[in-house]
Amino acid sequence: MSATLLTDLPPLAAPAEPAYRAAPGTPTMPADASRAEMAPLDRALSQAPLGAFPLLEAAFGWQELRPSGWHRPAASTAIAQTSSPAAAARLASLLSTLTWANVVRTEREGLRVEVSAGAYNRITRALTGAWRSRTQLLAAAPGVPESRQAALGVWRMAMLTGGVDAHAGQLTVRAGSPAAAQTLVAAAARLGMPAAVDRPREGGHPVRVTGRAQVYQLLTEATGQR
Repeated sequence: MSATLLTDLPPLAAPAEPAYRAAPGTPTMPADASRAEMAPLDRALSQAPLGAFPLLEAAFGWQELRPSGWHRPAASTAIAQTSSPAAAARLASLLSTLTWANVVRTEREGLRVEVSAGAYNRITRALTGAWRSRTQLLAAAPGVPESRQAALGVWRMAMLTGGVDAHAGQLTVRAGSPAAAQTLVAAAARLGMPAAVDRPREGGHPVRVTGRAQVYQLLTEATGQR
């Protein structure tokens, strides 16, 4: 993998694209256009292999991006909404292990990841169960390779939903809640790299990994590139 990963990632072979459609009265966003909007790192993260625990990665994204408040039932119901094409595409791909998911662009809410109303309760129950299992899974013995995949999935989704602030030897993402921040700390420990939660700021709880080798390892493994 290039040492200039953050700015110079090569294009990856694209997996099957999630379906993109538009809300009524909104132009459709073609899959090619969605890829063009992605920064190189976002594109690499969104196209990484799904790993052994796609539901845990999806559950982290759901916790960070799920809509607030009550929404009128409709043919399709939003699991998440975001301004990030990469986060939306990744979450839709992860949910495809359970159901058909669409990414819809709206004028007021940005991108919405939607599932059918009939599948919504089943999907949210599955995501809730995956989220509740995170502590036990991330605390598994170091010899359990699957738990490492779970830790990478959590960090992969955090980089898509919380953005990446990277400097020489340091990488910071923003988690939306204390629980999400502590999950990232536990996941980093499972990967053998210490992480710290900085003082909350507007927009979230910064979680920081320090060390050039650690940052390089995290980005290499999370994107699946060498």
